[in-house]
Amino acid sequence: MYKFISLASGKKPDVSKLLPYIFLLLLCFLTSNKVFAQSDPAINGTVVMENGSPVEFASVALQNEEGKGIKGTLTDSLGRFSFPALQHGKYRIKISNMGYITHHTNIIQLTAQRSMVILGKLKLMEDAQTLNSVNISVQKKVIEQSIDKMTINVENSILSAGNTALELLQRAPGIKVDDEGKISLKGRTGVNVMINGKLTYLSPAELAVLLKGTNSASVSKIEIMANPSAKYDAAGNAGIINIVMKKSQMKGLNGSVSINGGAGRKARYGSGFSLNYKNAGVNVFGSYNYTYRGETEYLDFSRRFYTNGIVTGNYDRISNQHTETNEPLNTNNFRAGMDVDIDQKNTLGFLINGNIGKYLHDSKTSNILQNQSGVIQSEMATTNYDQQNWSNITYNLNYLRKFKKEARTLSADVDFAGNSFTSKLNLDTYTAPNASTPAKTSNRKGYVPAKTDVYVAKVDYSDQPGKAIKIDGGIKSAFINADNNLLYQNLADGAWVYDPSSSNYFKYEEQIHAAYLNLNREFKTFTVQLGLRGEYTHTLGNQVTTGAVLKRNYFQLFPNVALNKTAGENNQFQLAYSRRIQRPDYGDLNPFRVFRDPLLYYEGNPYLTPELTQNIVLSHVFKAKYTTALNYSRTTGVITWVTGQIDTLNTTYERPQNLKSLVNYGISFTGQTNYFNWWTATNFANIYNHVYRGGDESGAFKNSQVSFTINTQNSFKLGSGYSAELNAYFNSKSVYGISTEKAYHSVSAAFQKNLFKDKANLKMLVNDIFQSSQYKQFTRYQNIDMNSHVNVDGRRVMLSFSYRFGNTFNIKERKNGDDDIQNRIKGGG
Repeated sequence: MYKFISLASGKKPDVSKLLPYIFLLLLCFLTSNKVFAQSDPAINGTVVMENGSPVEFASVALQNEEGKGIKGTLTDSLGRFSFPALQHGKYRIKISNMGYITHHTNIIQLTAQRSMVILGKLKLMEDAQTLNSVNISVQKKVIEQSIDKMTINVENSILSAGNTALELLQRAPGIKVDDEGKISLKGRTGVNVMINGKLTYLSPAELAVLLKGTNSASVSKIEIMANPSAKYDAAGNAGIINIVMKKSQMKGLNGSVSINGGAGRKARYGSGFSLNYKNAGVNVFGSYNYTYRGETEYLDFSRRFYTNGIVTGNYDRISNQHTETNEPLNTNNFRAGMDVDIDQKNTLGFLINGNIGKYLHDSKTSNILQNQSGVIQSEMATTNYDQQNWSNITYNLNYLRKFKKEARTLSADVDFAGNSFTSKLNLDTYTAPNASTPAKTSNRKGYVPAKTDVYVAKVDYSDQPGKAIKIDGGIKSAFINADNNLLYQNLADGAWVYDPSSSNYFKYEEQIHAAYLNLNREFKTFTVQLGLRGEYTHTLGNQVTTGAVLKRNYFQLFPNVALNKTAGENNQFQLAYSRRIQRPDYGDLNPFRVFRDPLLYYEGNPYLTPELTQNIVLSHVFKAKYTTALNYSRTTGVITWVTGQIDTLNTTYERPQNLKSLVNYGISFTGQTNYFNWWTATNFANIYNHVYRGGDESGAFKNSQVSFTINTQNSFKLGSGYSAELNAYFNSKSVYGISTEKAYHSVSAAFQKNLFKDKANLKMLVNDIFQSSQYKQFTRYQNIDMNSHVNVDGRRVMLSFSYRFGNTFNIKERKNGDDDIQNRIKGGG
C-alpha cells in the first residue's frame, strides 16, 4: 500500500510519484480561478450573534418567493454562508439555530443588473423562552453534530461533574476506552488526542495518566473528527479527538469556584477556581484544579499450559492469578495566560499549561500453579509497589494577524513542552514451600527516570480570494527528544545487584516537518475540498545499553478529499477520502520490561514500523439532526499488542507487533431528538466488522468479529431550577489483534439544582450504577490459552458545587466564529 522514500541513502524522492497530486491541485486551482471572471447570480451573507460574534453551523435555507425550500447549507467557522450559481429570480433566506429566534429575510431579487447580493451581517436574536441570560448550562446542547465532526459540550453536562477527562471520553458516542486507557473511535484504534488543538506527543500510557489527572472542571468541550482535513497532522488512523480547555471571553472581571467529593470503593474529592479579566485590549486568565482519586481494582488472569505447546486436548497445568490494587492519584492542573491586542489587526498571546501529579500502584498478587489433577506445583505471593511522579508543563507564544479583508488571517505558534516521569518500584515475591522445593523469597527494585522534550513551531494562512473559493495553507516542524533509563536491581546475599538482562537505557529522537494546502471550491449544487499534506519524518532510536542504533527517514504524502452536496433544505451529503499514518510511539519502541509479577511482564519492540490507513466515509445529514455514515478503512502494518508465552518458565509476556492488516467497515447513526419540551436526547449506534490478519512475525491468522455499540445521552428539564441527565452505553463482543473482548455496558445518572439566581449549581452523579462496566477478555492463539477479567472501580457517587461571580451577564457564550483561531492562536479554549 505504500513505500518509504528513503532519504538516508542520499537518493532523492521520485518526483514522478508526486506528479499526480501536483497535477490534481494545479488543475483544481486553475479551474477555480474561473470564479473571478464569472458572474453567475449568487447570495452571500454572515450570521452573527447580538454582540457581533459569528455563529458557526447555523442552518441556512434558500427558499423561493412562496417560502418553499430549494436547498440548504451551514455557516462556516466565521459564520459565513453562500449560495452560488443561482438563476435570476426571487428568493428568501431562512436562518435557524438552537436557542435563537428563526430569522427570515425579505424577498431578494436577482436580475441581470443585480446578480450578486451580499447581505452583510444577519443578526440572530436570542429566544427568551429557551435561553437563560445567566445559566450557561442551557446555552448549548450537550452533544452537537455536524457533517464533519461531533462536539460534546462538557461544561453543559451534569454527568461531567467530578470525573476525569479519560472518564468523559468513555461516555462519548463512538469512543471506547479499555482498562489500560487505550482509546478507539468507531471500533478503530490509533486515535490522535490533542489538547487545545495541540498534540501531546506522549506515549499511550503517559497520555492515559495525563487524562486521568485532568479534572472535568477544566474541560470546556470535546471535538471528535473521524475524517480531519489536511490542515491537521496526519497522525491518527481512526481520527482526532480534541479536548478544549475552558477560557472565558467575557469582558470585565469574572471567575468561578468549585468543589466536589464522593466515593467509589475509595474516596474521591477535588476543588478549583478560575479567574478572567478582559478589557478592550487585554485578556488575562488563569485557573487551578486539584483532584484526589482513590481507586481499587481486582484483576484475575487464568493461563493454561499444554504439552508440546499445542492448544489442543487437555491442558497440562493451569495458572490462576488474582490481584487487588490500591491506586491513589493526586493531580494539580493549572493554566495562566495573557492575550494583548497590539492594535486592531495584531494580537500577541502567551500561555502556560501545567499538570503535576503523583500516582501509586500498590498491589498484592497471588499466583497458584496446579497440574491437571489440581495438585499445587507452586504458590507465590507478590507485592508490587510502584510510585510514579510526573510533570507536564507547556509554554506557548502565539501571534495572530488580521488583514483588512475579513477572511484573510495569518497565525503563528511556538510551543515548548517539558514532560518528566519517574517510577520507583519494588517487586517482592514469596514462594511457598512444597514437596520438592523449599520456600524462597525474591526481591527486585526498579527506577525509571523518563524525560520527553517537545519543540513545535507552525505558521497557518487562510484566505478567500473569490466568492466561491477558500484557501488554507501552512507549515509545521516538531522535534521530540525522549530519554528513558530503566535500572533493575535484584537482592542477592543482602546486597542489591544490577540486573543487566532487564535494565535498558533508551534514547529516542524524532523530527516531523510538514506542509499542507487546502482548496475549497463552491459550485452550483456542491462543494469540493481538496487537501494535500506532506510529512518528512526522521527517527533515531539508540539503545545505549547494547549499542544498537535504529535510524529511519521517510517522506509521505497524505491526500484528503471531501465532496459536500446539499439536496433541498433538509439534506446534506458528504463523500470523504483520506490517507493517514500512525507512527509507533517511543514507549512501544523501547524494549525495556515492566513486570506485573515474576510470571507476567510487558516489553517494547524497537523494530516497529508505521502503519498506514486508507479511509472512505459517506455521510448524510437530515434536518441537521440525523447523521448516517458508511465507512471503510484498510490499515497495513497495524500495530497491536500480542501475547507470547514461555512454557518452560510458565511465563507470559506482551509486546507490540506489526500485523499484516486490519480491515474495518461499518455504518453508524446519530440522532438528536426532542421527545418533549423537557426531554432531549442524542442517540448513537454503530455496527462494524473488524478483520485482523497476521504477518510474518506474528504468524498467519485471521481474527474477525461483527460488533456494535449503542450510546444514548438524555437531558431532562424538571422545572424550578432542577434538571437531570441519563447516559447509557453498550459495547458488544469485539476483537483486538489476537484477543477477543466480551460485551459490557454502563448506566449513569446525574441531577442538578440551580441556586442563587442561577449563579451556582449543585450536582449529584451516580456513575456506572450497576457496576456493569467490566473488562473480560480471552486469547486462543498458537500456544496461548488465556482468560482475563479486570473489575474496575467504576461505580461511584459524587456531589459537586460550583459558583460563578463577577460579570456574568454576557456569559451566554456560544461557539464564536473565530474559536478555531482562538484555540490555535490564543492558547486554546
